[in-house]
Amino acid sequence: MENGNAKERRIAQELELLKQYQRVSVKDLAATLEVSEMTIRRDLDLLRKNHVLERSYGYATLAKGGDGYAYDGEVYDLRLARIQNLSEKDRIAKYAATLIEPGDWIFLDNGTTVGRITSYLPTDFEFTVLCYNFTILAELLKRPNIKIIFPGGYYHPEDYNFTSPEALDFIRRHRANKSFISVSGIHRSLGITCINAHIVDSKRALIDSSAQNIMLADSSKFDLVKANHFAELHDMDMLITDNKLSLDWRDFLNNAQINLKLV
Repeated sequence: MENGNAKERRIAQELELLKQYQRVSVKDLAATLEVSEMTIRRDLDLLRKNHVLERSYGYATLAKGGDGYAYDGEVYDLRLARIQNLSEKDRIAKYAATLIEPGDWIFLDNGTTVGRITSYLPTDFEFTVLCYNFTILAELLKRPNIKIIFPGGYYHPEDYNFTSPEALDFIRRHRANKSFISVSGIHRSLGITCINAHIVDSKRALIDSSAQNIMLADSSKFDLVKANHFAELHDMDMLITDNKLSLDWRDFLNNAQINLKLV
């Protein structure tokens, strides 16, 4: 059975080759990385499902948008982020989806982990979802049992989000049973942070308008600090993460009386 880290490294190499050449054949990728064409096809299917690439027969091409940007010297590549810690993000998202109940009003934040929830949303009852991310919206549109609210605004192609003052007012006029919040960094004293300044007010509006705030974060996000602060740990009612979280952090969160779920 293939090691998860080895798979992620290979997919990262595939992504770099696609960024360099824009369009690469399955045959060339297999030869370059010294793996079978079947392995490459499985990798490309995974990338396509995560909106990283477009695939035609025998070839792969990067999807438009999300190809990376710099903030305070830090380069963030959304496509790469989507395939990092993928198994952990999947487990977190799958559990989060089980918390949705019939008739719920749900807020979905942006982010790669929150975005994975769309693969596991219930199909046997109706509920309502408000979101402001285009890729999440595209997945929700495939679900006839979901009532969708999309506030709109100005499009940010680097992360597929829409924001505007009018959208913020719209969010603040509504209330949700649960919000699912993404993060880029979690620090004990400096709080919860993200990379993009333009999304901070939207995240804050979700948190302030929800009865229960549920943070989704794989264990790699802990002890990280990013440029833009948007919440404190005590703003969260539940934190869903993977079982690689350190014992020190587990004790800290339990002492802070945060409902911690390890998956």
